[in-house]
Amino acid sequence: MSRLPLRSTTSVRKVLKVAILGFFFLGIATTYSFAQDAPAPRADDVLAQVLDTLTRSGQATGVIRHQEPAIVYRPHNPAAVFSIRNNLAYDATGTMNLSVEFALGRHASLGGTFGLKPWDRFFFWDHDEALVKKWRHLSVVPEFRYYLSEVSRGHFFGANLLWLHYNAAGLNFPWGIYPAVRDQRLQGDLLGGGLFYGYAFPLGRHWRIEGLLGVAGGRYADDTFRCEHCGQSTGSRRGGALLPNLGVNIVYTFHKKNQ
Repeated sequence: MSRLPLRSTTSVRKVLKVAILGFFFLGIATTYSFAQDAPAPRADDVLAQVLDTLTRSGQATGVIRHQEPAIVYRPHNPAAVFSIRNNLAYDATGTMNLSVEFALGRHASLGGTFGLKPWDRFFFWDHDEALVKKWRHLSVVPEFRYYLSEVSRGHFFGANLLWLHYNAAGLNFPWGIYPAVRDQRLQGDLLGGGLFYGYAFPLGRHWRIEGLLGVAGGRYADDTFRCEHCGQSTGSRRGGALLPNLGVNIVYTFHKKNQ
């Protein structure tokens, strides 16, 4: 009775060995069959699938994505500047005046000043008949500026052209300049140009104040009269003259909207 279990165990072991070997050869045959029917994918196909996956997800670990530089709006962007200003020093002579300025780039600008004094006296409210004075004029002054920092701020240099039509009599200018206008009336025109230096102090996003100093020169041509109202000319003059260029400007600047 002791031999029966031994024979049964040996038979079971043989059956298991046959089954394991059968499954092993069956797996090899199946793998070979699939390999024959579906060849391995190429490298470019695998890369295309990876890139497609990354594109859909929008992110990739270890990949540096290109970013466009951010557009930063600057309050003093010269491409966005148009300014108007009033010269307080010119106002002090009783002259209405207004200037405009257009930026040509980061450093340069082009503009001009218009001045008008239509009343005879130093100020339009001066009606003292004992003062025999007349001072009327019209001025047009185109100008070019170059800012060392950027348009509308800091140091700047400039050049201008000048056309001045004047009608003046009985005036005593400081330091004895223009003596011909003290005892007679002069009416004529002056054409010239000048150079100047200035500095712009920003007071905020839109406002600034400017100090300006320069000199202008040109040629004048006028007629002379005996008195401030008489119409008979006593002669004519031609010559050269120098004029100071002084400015204390209050400026308002317009900007484009943020992009």
